[in-house]
Amino acid sequence: MKIIDFKIAIIGLGYVGLPLAVAFAKQFKVIGFDISQSRIQELEKGHDSTLEVKDHLLSSVANNLNYSK
Repeated sequence: MKIIDFKIAIIGLGYVGLPLAVAFAKQFKVIGFDISQSRIQELEKGHDSTLEVKDHLLSSVANNLNYSK
């Protein structure tokens, strides 16, 4: 198994978790977990209400970044 085959999980998509997930998603498959369903829904729509990550950055990694509650 190659390192590129691994999936990274980030728990909590707040001020630290979301930028970290986006950074990893530039190279790897990432799944981001958060307990807030509304947070997951806004991120799936490509918007971060905390303004830590710009919308164009979220869309640029959308193929590698999935969300789950």
